[in-house]
Order: sequence, then C-alpha cells, then structure tokens
Amino acid sequence: MTIKTFLNIAAISVVSTLSLQSCESFTDIDQKGTNLLSKTSDLELLLNRRYSLEYTDMGTVNGDMIDGFECGYIPSELEKVTKSTPIILLTLDEQAHASVLPVTNSNDGYYSSCYQVIGRVCNPILSLADEAEGPQEHKNRLKAEAYAMRAFFEYAAAQKYARVYNPATADAEMCVPIVPESWDIQIPTTQSTQKEVYAQILSDLDNAISLDALPEVAINRMRFCAAMPYAVKAHVLMSIHDYDGAALAASEALKRGDVINDYADYLVDDMSTYGCPITKFVPVTPLNLEENYFASSAQINYNIIMPSSDKMFEDGSYMKDNLITTLLSGRGSYFPGDLVSDSLEILKRNETNYGVPYNVTSDLESTHNQTGIKTTHMYLILAECAINKGRIDEAMGYLDKIRVKRIAPAHYRPLLGNVTTKTDAIAALKKTVHGEYCYSIWNFITCKRWTILDDYKETRTRELLGKTYTLTPESDMWVFPFPVTVISQNPNIKNNYTTK
Repeated sequence: MTIKTFLNIAAISVVSTLSLQSCESFTDIDQKGTNLLSKTSDLELLLNRRYSLEYTDMGTVNGDMIDGFECGYIPSELEKVTKSTPIILLTLDEQAHASVLPVTNSNDGYYSSCYQVIGRVCNPILSLADEAEGPQEHKNRLKAEAYAMRAFFEYAAAQKYARVYNPATADAEMCVPIVPESWDIQIPTTQSTQKEVYAQILSDLDNAISLDALPEVAINRMRFCAAMPYAVKAHVLMSIHDYDGAALAASEALKRGDVINDYADYLVDDMSTYGCPITKFVPVTPLNLEENYFASSAQINYNIIMPSSDKMFEDGSYMKDNLITTLLSGRGSYFPGDLVSDSLEILKRNETNYGVPYNVTSDLESTHNQTGIKTTHMYLILAECAINKGRIDEAMGYLDKIRVKRIAPAHYRPLLGNVTTKTDAIAALKKTVHGEYCYSIWNFITCKRWTILDDYKETRTRELLGKTYTLTPESDMWVFPFPVTVISQNPNIKNNYTTK
C-alpha cells in the first residue's frame, strides 16, 4: 500500500483534524470515504504546523549546555551506577554511550520529528499535488516547498544519527532511511548508505529549485521562502566537501534575501529582579527577524551554560552579555554595589541547585531560532570556503558583516586587515560560528563536520567537579543511537556506531 493509496483512505480524519485546528469556521462535511486532500487548499493545511527539533542533547555533547530540567543534582547523578542520558553525554562516557544509551533513549523525539514532517507533510503533498484541484502555480509552490522541506529534515536526521560524511567511505557506510512518497507503508523502512541519502537530498533540492515556485517572502517564517532550497543545499554541499558548489548555493540564497538584523536594535535598559540596572534583549521571536529564511521558535530556558561555551563567545557579544540568564536577572540580589561579588554569589546559588557553579539561561519571554536557517549561515559558509582557498581578506569581510551586528561597539574590532594567516582565520571563523550557532542544532552539526578536516578538527576538553573529560574527533559520541522504539519495531534499522 503506497502513501497515496493510504491517504485516499485515511485523509478524512487527518484533514478534519487539521481543518478544525486551523479554522474553526470550517463546517463543510464531505461524504464519508471522500478524499478531503483533493484540493490544493487542503494540501496547504498540511504545511501549517510548528517545526522544531530538540537539540539540548547535541549541545551537551558539543560542550554548549546541559539540560537543567533533566540533569538533576549533578554530583549525585555522577555517583549512580546507571547513569542518566544527560550525565552520559555530559561526561562523554563512551562505554555507557555504547551499552546504556541505546536501550534508554526512548524519549528522543528528534528522530520522530524529522520523519513525521517527511511522512505526514512532505510525502502526502508530493503524492497528491498533481491530481489535486487547483491552479498549477499553487501545485508547483506546494511541491517545491515539500521537496525542500523533505531534504531539510532528511539532512537533519543524518547529522544526528549517522557518522560524519566521508567521501572515501560514503558508498558503503550506512546512514538513515530514505522515505520517498512512493514508499509502501506496509514494508518496513531500511537504511541507505551515506552516498544514497545525500544524493536523494540533493535531488529533492534540485527539484525544488527547478520548480522556481517559492515566494521571495513566505507567508510567515515558519514556511519556506525562495532562498531556502539554496540555503539547505549550501549546508548539504559543505557536508560532502563540495565547497565550490556550496559557495555558489550560498550566494544564490543571499540574492533572495541578505538582511542581517543588528542585535543592538533589540536591546533595552531594564532593572534586574533585584533592582540592578541591566541591558537585556527585548522579548523577540525569530518570526519577526528578517534574517531568518526559516524559523522555529523555542525557548532556551533553564539550560546550564558550560564554561567552555562562555569562553568561545567574543568579548562584547550580545548573545553572551545580554541574553537573560541567572547572572543578568539576579544582579543586585546580594551586593548591589559590587557586581563581581554578586555574580559569585549567584553562581554559588546555582551550585546549590545543580551541583555546578555555572550560569543558567533564564529567559521566559524571548524565543530563539534553534532549528532554522539564517542569512548569516550563508556568510559563514562563504567565509569557510574562502579560507579554504586562501582568500583570507574575503573571508574576514564576510565574518565582519555578521560581527558588526553582534558585538558591542566598545569591543568590536574588524578582522579584515588584522587577520592574515589561515590559522588565525580559522580561529576567527570558529568564534563567529559559535556566536551564531550556539543554542541551535547548527553548532553540533558544524563542529561534527569539522572532525574529519585536518585544519579544523580538534580535541575538546571540559572540566567538571575536578575531573577532565575529553571528546576526540574520532569519538563515537558524535553519533547518536536511534531511539529504542525505532529499532525495537524495525529490525532493519541498526545504530551507526558499535554498541554492546
């Protein structure tokens, strides 16, 4: 039974639910058994959903943050015989990653989020759009968005559950399942090779681009605009080491939208919880920022910021200094006249709660684009491609386009003209990448991609309660196990690293 056949049977319940959620005044009732996905306007409803991927576990491996909701009191958790998922990831425990995590990670919703979009949004549209009632222009737009969206979420799944793409082994190394619209839903999915998966992703993106049907500005930023197929393609081509192609795709995306919002415009003077003057971000949603080609809107509240992450931000970074955290919101609570002592006391309070004296995100008002793609991604890709060709000034110019709108004027110093070597250029790129990608899926994805590049790979260390933990480029920690529910229900799916 293909998806198309299944949809012709089941669409009545699916679209009835979507219609009720999307428009309370929808009262037309078709005859029982009628396919309610028969119009392009019906298919459009499938796209009206919130797209988001949970990234905190990836951020923990990468060294960005710890999930404050799930980690518990860390010193006590470290003493347990069977470690929880957050502690396995925090301590980079290779043995537990191989033996415990594959049988305890039933709560990993990232995989299901990716394949629900593919199976419940993209494939129904691609199966039914041509025969649906409606203008051809509308059909083309729906298909273009579905192709690009399927590519995006297939790519996102591969970044978490497969090894980093290596051209030398891509034709043999397994990746994630490919689920086309022609898939027979009665047959369990199978894994495809890295080469096959990336070929399918690029094919979908080329199909979206060839249709040339997406609007320059989408109806909202939770939908795909004309730049998105090119933006996704730029990321994908970076992953398979096609840097010329990636630079071309990034440039094409920027032709369709190149705004970088100045974060200084979103700062406001306020008072802390305890009456100390502070400057913080005004509550803002990614849906209102023009720099976002595609946005998910999610809070980053109660994430424990690792010291290694704080150190990677440049001095004067708005994201570091003005994001609402316990240090910012709690100022004045102990020693209003001495912010240094005050900060130490706040960190001690965090140590009482979590067992580590770290800063904690504490923003209940703003949301952030943790999954989507921004114009700045394209400039970062152009910068990396230019560095790889030895064009250092060009690369630093791209980075400065971002930095001037992310760093306070008192701290901003241009890189162009001051950075002249490839080593220093890569270091500058990494800091700018961290400033843009921290608190999103993209920091993990990018740092993982670098693990097989000689000029970029590095061994990461973190200090925790007197112990040093190490993450090597070759570590299996960069690969997550598939959710246990997926493997238990489908014997065709195997984890992409050695488990016990």
